[in-house]
Amino acid sequence: KSGFTLVMNHPACVNEITLSLNNKNARTKALVLELLAAVCLVRGGHDIILAAFDNFKEVCGEKNRFEKLMEYFRNEDTNIDFMVACMQFINIVVHSVENMNFRVFLQYEFTHLGLDHYLE
Repeated sequence: KSGFTLVMNHPACVNEITLSLNNKNARTKALVLELLAAVCLVRGGHDIILAAFDNFKEVCGEKNRFEKLMEYFRNEDTNIDFMVACMQFINIVVHSVENMNFRVFLQYEFTHLGLDHYLE
């Protein structure tokens, strides 16, 4: 609990954790997504996660937020643990929002990146 509090209160910690998605190890990426999903479920955590992915977008030169995440999801199709963690993270990010318009916007972000097509 104290470690989680420190993570939530540190201004750059979640950004650094999110940047760890660039790791080559699929297990590391899965653990990162599990941690980010947990942060997302805490009060104020959703905004922190979205800000961290905005930072990721800037640092990694993405055109769209979550672009690399979706690239990893498509390319790591042999690692079930990663795929499950990724889908859980996406579901939590999209469905933990109270505002229905914002929820639809987040769904569109993933649809725009090809999630629906890939899942078919």
